[in-house]
Amino acid sequence: MVTLFNTYQHPKNRFDFWVLFRKFFGYGSICFGVFSLACCNQKSSQEKPNLTELSGSALGTTWSIKILARKEFDPEQLREEIVQKLEQAEKIFSHWRPESELSLWNANKSTTPLQVNPQLYELVQHAQWMHRETDGAFDPTIAPLVNLWGFGPTSGTRSTIPKDEEIAEIKKLTGMDNLEVLPKNRVRKKFSKLRLDLSGSAKGEIIDQICQLLGRWALQNYLVEIGGEVRAHGRGKKGKGWIVGLERGEGEMVSVSLRNYAVATSGTYRLKKPNPKSTRNASHLLNPQTGYPVEHHLIAVNAFAPTARDADAWATALMVLGLKEGMKKAEEMDLVARFCELKDGITCIYSSTAYQRLFSAKKSL
Repeated sequence: MVTLFNTYQHPKNRFDFWVLFRKFFGYGSICFGVFSLACCNQKSSQEKPNLTELSGSALGTTWSIKILARKEFDPEQLREEIVQKLEQAEKIFSHWRPESELSLWNANKSTTPLQVNPQLYELVQHAQWMHRETDGAFDPTIAPLVNLWGFGPTSGTRSTIPKDEEIAEIKKLTGMDNLEVLPKNRVRKKFSKLRLDLSGSAKGEIIDQICQLLGRWALQNYLVEIGGEVRAHGRGKKGKGWIVGLERGEGEMVSVSLRNYAVATSGTYRLKKPNPKSTRNASHLLNPQTGYPVEHHLIAVNAFAPTARDADAWATALMVLGLKEGMKKAEEMDLVARFCELKDGITCIYSSTAYQRLFSAKKSL
């Protein structure tokens, strides 16, 4: 088994079903069960799977799900559960909704440990891990800087470019070392004005939750997409995975086959505004170490991972790092990543060794 890269995981207790099965029923029963299963599979394999497509709006963007299944299920009931899950997730993770659990934590000025929703706690833990793995390129405490640059919920800064002294002052209110993640779902601010913006990984987390929901419905062949981020499971329509288009930036696409994996794209071409203090527009992607928008020539990064949460976070981090440092980090951790650089009007594509190893051989990931 080849480990593609160091992905964030919690250890889980392992339970060996087959040891218990053999203990109580013996090997003969197993053989009979396998034979019966093979007959059922042969019969079901002759049935053509039906394609069900569901879609809607949530999280300030659109979502779509494609499902291939031979079994019958109620698509309206499933859609209702998906909408409920999206709404529940937004009430937890959104920093735009003032009544969300994240917003309430942000607004709380207490510096004592506060117990938070277990899902929010898990995402903060993941953000802490990503911050460590990316040498600080991924940092959700930049929420005050995001607001200052006009890319957050604060509407008064939409059309303004902050002064250098304002950036320096607000930057003092950031830093993951000012956040303590404690046992029993507790999180503590070291000063009252600390704020979190988890948009660098929350969308991926929500995609993963939708995939878990589909798994509970015993669905095994599907594609989940929210705002351009994708996680695929199963063989797709033709048995080689789901065909996914990757953004190059400026409207260009390239297709890859995705199976039991996720891909996210981060780009400077999505949200930006004129910046008279620079030769290029101010991007919503801020460098946590400088407090300013990224200034390199990358326009997009595609990052792949077993979970959408990891793919989402890595795409953001590699975009912040830029081509040289981002590629260095990708090689160091064996990341499957693709970099798009626009320089002198020409788009150049660079990919990590892991990406070349998988996709140059025309394999499904």
